[in-house]
Amino acid sequence: MTLIGGLRKLNKRNLRHWAVLLAVIVGIGGVVLGMHQIDQQDKQEVAATNHRHARQTHAVIAKAAAISRQQRNHQKTAFDKANSGKSAPKFSAHLRQELKNRKFVGTALVVKKGQVVYQQAFGMANAQHHKKNTVRSQFMINSVQKSMTGMLVMKAAQTGQLQLTDKLSQYYPSIPGSQRVTIRQMLNMEAGIVGQLRPATTLTENEVYKYASQNAKVDAKKVGQFDYQPICYALLAGILHQVTHDSYYELFYQQLVTPLNLNHTSFAQLRTTTKGMTLGYAGAVPRDYSQPHKPAPANLASQLATGNATMSAGDVFRAERAIISGSLLSTKTGANVLHERDQLIHYAGGMYHLDNQRGYYGHGMGDDYESTFVMSHDGQTGVVFLSNNFEKKTMYPEWSTEGLAMATFDHIMKPMKLK
Repeated sequence: MTLIGGLRKLNKRNLRHWAVLLAVIVGIGGVVLGMHQIDQQDKQEVAATNHRHARQTHAVIAKAAAISRQQRNHQKTAFDKANSGKSAPKFSAHLRQELKNRKFVGTALVVKKGQVVYQQAFGMANAQHHKKNTVRSQFMINSVQKSMTGMLVMKAAQTGQLQLTDKLSQYYPSIPGSQRVTIRQMLNMEAGIVGQLRPATTLTENEVYKYASQNAKVDAKKVGQFDYQPICYALLAGILHQVTHDSYYELFYQQLVTPLNLNHTSFAQLRTTTKGMTLGYAGAVPRDYSQPHKPAPANLASQLATGNATMSAGDVFRAERAIISGSLLSTKTGANVLHERDQLIHYAGGMYHLDNQRGYYGHGMGDDYESTFVMSHDGQTGVVFLSNNFEKKTMYPEWSTEGLAMATFDHIMKPMKLK
């Protein structure tokens, strides 16, 4: 064989190798392209489903809100008006300075013996649109909403639709250990239920209940001990849905918003159509409006009954006053049952007991909002601070107004007249 012939054979063999390699590369490329197209298609389908579910929930809430709006009295009250505190100038000046020292952004309300003694708004509701906060601005109230869910459960108990001694297994038998715990324990966060509410997609109301039941389990070691788990209240909402056959949102409007004429209460899903809705702001220090934040629809959906309601400070006060006094229940003793306490219980029915039986308080943080209320046993004296510029990870506890709300409450509870 000549040298030239040998080279020709070698080149043909190399060409065959290159052809095979090229075919493999093309094949792999085709597979990768196909997988990319499938992935893109999956993402588009998920996005479309998320949008559809968000629209369905929006429609349910909007319908309940519209019915409530037609039924409510829209007359303004003292809770709808700013009050600079002229009746107690020294107290008001001190509180105003304390709030400014904390760079507070939001609404501060103080009520003594049923009378508004101070209510002022601070900072921006929407910096980009140059909208300032007002005393009618609405803020996400986060965990404060649980006290309202607790009231709805108690109302169902009074009508005989459920009993506080009912086992969770009567409603969700598939949850491991559900036969161990009662509705009463769930209200007090002593059920030992653990599980996260972090769905990757936007769920409908019924899907939230299903997701919660699939992700919940009972830790036998924690039953009877306080362990704060929001999933307890998502499951309570699911139980309400089973016994009433109504949406949680319908119950919220029918049994709380409408009878109290709460004209500055809504849900974060109605953000774009609700007058007075604020925008949350993150950052390391309050009054920095460079990081606006809108909660993701998936998060809002999963916060059903646990923290997706929005309210003004005045509406929070009026709602908590009614819940504590039992005025929304068929018998006022129901409020005492809902918020029963003993030496071991310091959280009951969605709110905390203050030490020495001074009253109640609630506190929530999330989605760059902070909410605090502190209230006397008779519901006539209290403090509400709501902020839309509070990132928990970077601002708590340094910039929190929770401690200031407590201190302010202690001051106004003293028998002497405010000066």
